[in-house]
Amino acid sequence: MTSADNRLAERSARLSRLAKRHPQAAADAANATAKVRYLRGEASEHTCALCAAPAAEWELTFLDQREGPRFFLYSDDVYDYMPYCAPCSLDAEQVRWKALRRIWGE
Repeated sequence: MTSADNRLAERSARLSRLAKRHPQAAADAANATAKVRYLRGEASEHTCALCAAPAAEWELTFLDQREGPRFFLYSDDVYDYMPYCAPCSLDAEQVRWKALRRIWGE
């Protein structure tokens, strides 16, 4: 398994645990992503916003109108999401958490 595969598996396991503990927050985030897919298409129909590889998922990148708890952030604005390939999505997630920590004063 590559490092990216390990990181994806860790993220998936973490989100699964959180979804079991917070089903409504997980549903809200899933609904927001479904809205993005409905209005903008599947991420796989796009190229990654960072590296131009085939995209794999929509990633929340603009944090002005974020909603939900810290671990299931989402936005109702479909243009707050960008398509990312899996490795770039993991990197963007780390950048997003750093930005949020600054916003939250941590």
